[in-house]
Amino acid sequence: MEDRYLQQTGAWLQENAGIRVPAAVSMADLEKILAEKLEILVERDFQQFVLLLYQVDVSERKVKEILAAQNYPDVFISIARLIISRQTEKIKSREKYKQPPENLPDDEEKW
Repeated sequence: MEDRYLQQTGAWLQENAGIRVPAAVSMADLEKILAEKLEILVERDFQQFVLLLYQVDVSERKVKEILAAQNYPDVFISIARLIISRQTEKIKSREKYKQPPENLPDDEEKW
């Protein structure tokens, strides 16, 4: 995974999940940091855990498969990977389909 996507994903998680993420974070470190946060959310605020999964738009089926197949603490690392992967996909997709701004004179409006 490219570093810039990882950094953008880390920034998004910091902003939306309240996770402290170093500016230069590795995939392994981000997975560990996120897994620790997920474990805390499951124990203390399950609704917030579900909200995070919803915000990232993680497949419910994939989460259920992980929960059924894995044990503690591997389950949190696997869900963290799933979240990071999905958020990275969204960032790449936005970049790919981003429309360049039209060059219009200042006095013309865009419709």
